Amino acid sequence: MTLATLLGSVRFAGDFAPWLVAIVALIAVLGVLYLYGRETRTLGFPYAFLLPALRATAVALVIFILAGPVWHRREVVGTLGRVVFALDKSESMSKSDTDDDDSPSTRLQRATRFLIGDESRVGWLESLRETHDVDVVAFDEADPVLLWSSRDGQPIPNAFDLNADGPATNLQAVLASTTESLNMNSEQDRGPNDQSESAAESYEGDSLQNAAIVLMSDGRVNAGASAVDLARQVGLTGTTVHAIGMGSPDEPPDVSLVDVIRPESVAAEGRLAGELVVRRIGPTDQPVTVRIESGGKTVWQQTMPLGESNRHTIPFDFDVKQIVESLNGETPRGIQRNSVILDLAASVDAPGDDDSTDNNSMPFRVSASTRQRRIMILDSSSRWETRYLRNLFSRDPAWEVDTILFGEGTMLPRLPRGERLGQFPSTDVAMSQYDAVIMGEIDSDQFTASDVNRVAQFVARGGGLILIDGRHGRLRQAAQSDLGELFPVKYLPGEHRSAAGPIQITPLGLEHPIMNLIGDQQRLADFWKKLPAPRSTARVELQPGAEAWAEIPGPGGKASPWLATRMYGSGRVFYFATDQTWRWRYKIADQFHSRFWNQLLIASMPPPYSASDQFASVGTDKVEYEPGQRPTIRVRLRDPRGNPVADSTVDALLIADDKIVGSVPLSVEDPTRGTYLGVAPDLQPGEYTIRVRASGFDESALQATTRVWVRRANKVEMQQVSLDQNALRQIAIAGNGLYVHESQSDRLVDALRPLSSGTVIESDTVLWQSYYWFSAVIALLAIEWWLRKRAGLV
Repeated sequence: MTLATLLGSVRFAGDFAPWLVAIVALIAVLGVLYLYGRETRTLGFPYAFLLPALRATAVALVIFILAGPVWHRREVVGTLGRVVFALDKSESMSKSDTDDDDSPSTRLQRATRFLIGDESRVGWLESLRETHDVDVVAFDEADPVLLWSSRDGQPIPNAFDLNADGPATNLQAVLASTTESLNMNSEQDRGPNDQSESAAESYEGDSLQNAAIVLMSDGRVNAGASAVDLARQVGLTGTTVHAIGMGSPDEPPDVSLVDVIRPESVAAEGRLAGELVVRRIGPTDQPVTVRIESGGKTVWQQTMPLGESNRHTIPFDFDVKQIVESLNGETPRGIQRNSVILDLAASVDAPGDDDSTDNNSMPFRVSASTRQRRIMILDSSSRWETRYLRNLFSRDPAWEVDTILFGEGTMLPRLPRGERLGQFPSTDVAMSQYDAVIMGEIDSDQFTASDVNRVAQFVARGGGLILIDGRHGRLRQAAQSDLGELFPVKYLPGEHRSAAGPIQITPLGLEHPIMNLIGDQQRLADFWKKLPAPRSTARVELQPGAEAWAEIPGPGGKASPWLATRMYGSGRVFYFATDQTWRWRYKIADQFHSRFWNQLLIASMPPPYSASDQFASVGTDKVEYEPGQRPTIRVRLRDPRGNPVADSTVDALLIADDKIVGSVPLSVEDPTRGTYLGVAPDLQPGEYTIRVRASGFDESALQATTRVWVRRANKVEMQQVSLDQNALRQIAIAGNGLYVHESQSDRLVDALRPLSSGTVIESDTVLWQSYYWFSAVIALLAIEWWLRKRAGLV
């Protein structure tokens, strides 16, 4: 038994707050000490300070009557059972499960009413506190928070300061934390001299035979591991795990916008094409209207029925030229923008029975490039793959394509060199004008050491290189030259082999947006298997440090890389073991072929600088980031003559709401180009403006800025809001407990009563109305009067 149990505790039941009464009492005490001290300052020890202290103490006790002090004692007879009620405060607990406006109580409010009670019924806390130690905790995805405990001797509150706003539900975390708390309390009860084994160290102890955990939740677990195994382990300690299902097991009708699938960039004079993913729960025969807006104006709209499927993919396609032109007028003078950010918003107008409108819209951003991106295609023959790629990018206004076909059987027997179109670059400056190079089965004998070095330097400085193998074996010969240093694969003995199966995407490939051509991550692996398989493939294996994003099964079942990649310096190299992606166009034209190659080219090449002024250019690898992604910031500096500056100390300033919220130090990337690189820390969701600060430059001279966005995490908590009875039932069975629906919740209280074989005797003494308090005041004043007489003041 603790000292607090023996002595009890003091509560305040007056009409005035204790802190307010304490302030008044302190002011009165200081006044008494000052006034009384003027009379006693000539007296000797101890009268000079003792007389004012006695009078001040008596005055303080009289004033504290306003706070209504009450002496509370709590005495335990026998052994009490322990019960922890765990309240789920995740956002799904804000649902009311009814369309009746006369009873708008939410799941959390109903759960709280069970505990506290109301005018029509006594709460569980009141009925159990005399025989059980009762705790109430609240949880979502994080560790639970203690709301009330009968062990603290506090009265039962009229309400809990609690909102159903948690982003996710983690039942495993609340079980683990609550069990640990029960174990710690057991150790305290046994005392320092009790050497019995702690249940926190072993699940086979018997220290918690009279404890129970009651989960009050809708059971929609969307964070953490499964709680079933932990409930089973908790049950081994003798602690039972019960569950009360809150809500309706029927999912309410809801239409929501799940995702917007679109490219990260588009040509300023081109068209933005993508797909809106709409999810429907519950039956509805009403059509829905989906739209995309820019600046409050609708730029695309479509009305359509949803049909019987729960998930719908709606393609969209619209011209962005007018949007870009309107945004270009907002560019400050002296700043040149290589891309314009389209700040768009997609939305769906749901039917009248839609359960929630919070998930009906989604903002998204796309970068519209005002600068053509240049690619060079090198090959020794006009293969089908080369033809289709040349036609694909030549028709797109966002690309400028330079195709060079050379070697035997072509119009150019020898590789032409120079700085004009149709010539292989003869200088590093001419080579740097390209963003990516697609290299087919070239005649490597015509590639000089300078050519190889120029390609290697181009990739090392951030350029993209795509190698497309074929049946003639010329890339195999090129790999045996100095060019082989760039290859992400090495060739095995033997010629091409017949493919034994379809393309299989690897786990690494599943993680990259390049490979996602349908928007549905769960069906992506099956989708790739359904694409037309190549008829033959090169015999290769990965180089150290390379990755295979897709494979082809061989005759013996052994997989061989079909799409391999590796970083080379600041650039990336892709290798295709076949040249037959053009077969994907069969009966569906450019539906997948165009999307794949556009995504691949964009991923292979360095991102352009978004904005430039006279001295600086600034850009990022993306415009919009998911939570947890870290923006890569690139800066290029020039002096007044346009020469690169590589000896400056450069920082990227992160600005939000016109305030600097962070500074990212940048390091030199390429001294010959005056480029700098840095990675920002994890950022909170929102919009950020990036500006450059560099030594040797006046801040007013560096005006170029770019914007980035960090998206808010998808609300997984509200994707399904119905009661998951099966999950709660499994947890209760594993924990040797009972599962009941909220409509039968009184059954659970009956199951908790046998846990206790003791009782709690509580008593309150109203001090401010008792003779103890007034006796103390009278005693202080009497002692003061006697000392005043001794001091000669009476």
